[in-house]
Amino acid sequence: MSRIAEQYRPLALRAANFLGRTLATRPLTADSLMRAAAHRAQSDDFGTGFEIGLARLLDALNREACLNLVGWLSARIYLVRLLTNRARLEADRRRHPEIESARVRAPLVITGLPRTGSTLLFELLAQDPRLRAPITWEVMLPSPPPRAATFHQDRRIRRTQCMLNHVDRIAPRFKAIHPVGATLPQECIAITAHAFQSILFHTTHDVASYQEWLNEQPLHGAYGYHRRFLQQLQAFGPKGRWLLKAPGHLFGLDALFAVYPDASVIVTCRDSAAVAGSVASHCASLRQAFSEQLNLHAIGRSWTDLWGLGWRRQASFRRRRPELDGRLLDVAYDELIADPMAQVAHIYRHFDIELGDDARQRMMAYLAAHPRHAHGRHKYCLEAFDLTESYVRAQFADTNRAPSGVAESLAAPVLG
Repeated sequence: MSRIAEQYRPLALRAANFLGRTLATRPLTADSLMRAAAHRAQSDDFGTGFEIGLARLLDALNREACLNLVGWLSARIYLVRLLTNRARLEADRRRHPEIESARVRAPLVITGLPRTGSTLLFELLAQDPRLRAPITWEVMLPSPPPRAATFHQDRRIRRTQCMLNHVDRIAPRFKAIHPVGATLPQECIAITAHAFQSILFHTTHDVASYQEWLNEQPLHGAYGYHRRFLQQLQAFGPKGRWLLKAPGHLFGLDALFAVYPDASVIVTCRDSAAVAGSVASHCASLRQAFSEQLNLHAIGRSWTDLWGLGWRRQASFRRRRPELDGRLLDVAYDELIADPMAQVAHIYRHFDIELGDDARQRMMAYLAAHPRHAHGRHKYCLEAFDLTESYVRAQFADTNRAPSGVAESLAAPVLG
């Protein structure tokens, strides 16, 4: 086990993993997971289209992830919850056929490389009362459909926060890297996880073969389920233009625009070497809780290669679809951090969205209440993951579609 795992993992978890190491060797099977989910949902109708992804994921979890007890239990609980949600959503549609006919109109989507300010921008734009972001509690527990009248008092908020507190106990440094909370906006990878086509799984576990399979999928099925999920949330819940976010959208822009042809997309960008070091540290902080083997060299190389692939795919998409130039807008990390409200104004002007006084005041209040590094400073370096700047630059070489200034930021020297 690596020194970073020993450093991050609380003593009680290390003891539990040691005592439960035999249980953690039991394979996770689709039959057992689906039986448990069917019992919880009181239905064995999970819909269709997820079976291959689930099978690929389970194979990788069993053969590659080197799960400890905490990892085995967490994976099983999470997968049962995803399947339970699927069954309950199918039942909700039978009870409320109007969910099927709801249209998801003109979503505003944030994507870009990880660790590029997209979370800041997501939570900032979510202060606009005319925008509607998926909230963590309703993504984790989407059934029954949320109701507008009780949205901010729903009992599921407390249940969700209790589940998230578990993350803080097993990965206490994670909140310094990425904020979590039941009432915070949630990324789309947590939605597409229900289709078992999501980069989320490889973030928390070493499931390389699953991720390689996912890289070759067209993703239209995942985005089709994503739309079904949003229909569930908006049917009786708060209304507004959907505000969505996930770096993983870089891999699926073809599918995203096929399912949401009227979407508008913001692409955040940052120095590629800073991205590589930060995302590798982000991955390591999660995986250390779930596995007894943490190969920092492999994490550094695999995640640099993976996000380099994502960056090149979005560049290729934009070359193939020049008619969508006006529907995609690049935002540089340094400019966003230096003056967030100026970038918000730029985004609203570009997409012809009115920035009302109420929204502006809410956003400014949010910035005042959420200073940077409130939960501690995220420290990382390339050397910890056996990465060099030259290797990273080579993976992010396709900057042909970046606007003036953004291409330079992707090749800028690392400052810290």
